[in-house]
Amino acid sequence: MTPFLNTALVFALMLPNAMPQAISNSSSPGTHPRSDQPSTYVPIESWIYSALDRLAAEGYLPGAFVSLRPWTRMTCARLVVEAKPHIDLNPQSDAASLMRSLEEEFLLERQRMDGAHAAEFRLESVDQRSTSIAGRPLTDGYHFAETIVNDYGRPLGHGENSYTGVSLRATAGPFAAYVRAEVQKVASAPSPGTATQAAIAAADFTSSAAFGPPSDFTRGRLLDANVSYILADNQFTFGKQSLWWGPARSGSTLFSNNAEPLTMLRYDRVEPFALPGLFSMLGRMRAQAFIGRLSGAQFVQAEHRILGQPGAALDDQPFIHGQKISFKPTDNFEFSISRSVIFGGAGAPVNTRTFVRSLFSASTGDEQRDPGDRRIAVDAQYRIPGLRSCLTGYVDGFSDDQPFPVVYPTESVWLSGFYLRCVPSLPRVTVRAEGLLSPHRDLAFPGFFYFNVHYLGGYTTSRQLIGSWIGREGDGEQVWTTWNLSSHSFIEASFRGMTANREFLQGGALHDVSVAANLQLRPEWQLRLENQAEWWRFPALAATAQRSDAFTVGLSYHQLPRIKP
Repeated sequence: MTPFLNTALVFALMLPNAMPQAISNSSSPGTHPRSDQPSTYVPIESWIYSALDRLAAEGYLPGAFVSLRPWTRMTCARLVVEAKPHIDLNPQSDAASLMRSLEEEFLLERQRMDGAHAAEFRLESVDQRSTSIAGRPLTDGYHFAETIVNDYGRPLGHGENSYTGVSLRATAGPFAAYVRAEVQKVASAPSPGTATQAAIAAADFTSSAAFGPPSDFTRGRLLDANVSYILADNQFTFGKQSLWWGPARSGSTLFSNNAEPLTMLRYDRVEPFALPGLFSMLGRMRAQAFIGRLSGAQFVQAEHRILGQPGAALDDQPFIHGQKISFKPTDNFEFSISRSVIFGGAGAPVNTRTFVRSLFSASTGDEQRDPGDRRIAVDAQYRIPGLRSCLTGYVDGFSDDQPFPVVYPTESVWLSGFYLRCVPSLPRVTVRAEGLLSPHRDLAFPGFFYFNVHYLGGYTTSRQLIGSWIGREGDGEQVWTTWNLSSHSFIEASFRGMTANREFLQGGALHDVSVAANLQLRPEWQLRLENQAEWWRFPALAATAQRSDAFTVGLSYHQLPRIKP
């Protein structure tokens, strides 16, 4: 599948304005944005995605590519303009109120679509969040589990954890810039005992256990911080960035924001295109590719020996590149193929030959011709047709060192779920449920997924999993029930469960329930309250079952545009 992925990306680069008529069936005339308009990316946890998801579930956004996130602000503005002529003013639906909020949010971008000047510099948000944890939290998702997941790799500990952040964005000419900085004050987290560290070292094939994320400190941190340049709908972005490559809410199997953002150079075809001739049956397409560098790797196996020492990151960290292409053959069906490869680093030189080998090789090779640590995923989602229908199902399959999940279904990880936008008689209630199943047989060794015998830190950066929070040997499920009070306000109850294979570090399980409220106090001010109760049992960490309670309170200020239409 690798040559196919890279060939499609080449087409994306070669066709700067490829077939704009391919999106005209679902867009009003004149709504295609100018191809030289830069914009920053919307943070993955933003309310904007939830609002657009609710519109997409009712069939208002046939041009949305759900499994390729984050989206730029110009892409979101295009979707808003696309949806507006079709919004149902039925009082039973909140689509009209969602549309008003989104139009206000993207006022400046919609003006740019009509030719307004693109220069901008603004404070986007100021955030203060405190998470107080009673009991022992879980902090090692690579070997066990994590109490809080998909949170940009923010560290946490027993006690009060505080995160104070600010984000700014700017555009000028074909350039855009985004900075999101944060001060993190983190409580202490207990370290595993000597016996557990020895078991972790054995599971990772290392002489001693690598140290996990730090705790009990105060530090400044850049999260997403990058600069973009756009050329004819092709946006190039360099800096720290987050990706979300999948349709599931619990996290993509290949790339999520469970770990810290990576420093990378990313190519993004921000607007859909279509290939000519026979390939037109694939419908509209979007593509992304990146190359970046990991951090925090402490051990590699090279030259038949282990290099590195615990607690000290290697001077020569591995590189990672990835490609994803998404197709929409119909307005209701989307499927994607994605791939990532870890290559280079200590014991593996980086040059043109090794990069090309990692990009195109489909064989294993020996230590001298190692193509890298390869992973591939395929995902699909289908919305039941009809504007009155609001049920969407999806699946995300992932294979580690196998050519393709569909070809090796019993040796791959599968995540499936559904999203019910409008519960009968409760039009403002949404239900979402997901489950992930990992095979526990016919594998080379326990803890096979997200691991590699050369890159002993596995599929992590700063010792945090880049993929699904369920980890190397787990099955799990997650359910959310949300009562949407408005576009910005909701009350939500959720359940999460996970069971790890007992052959890997004695296995274990966790279950948690949480209740959260997001309340818009004023147009610019948002209050978040959440209480999570967690029960877990991992014999390698504690002899008895444990409970932790996490209470979060957050206040954020989001500056709204103040420009006359």
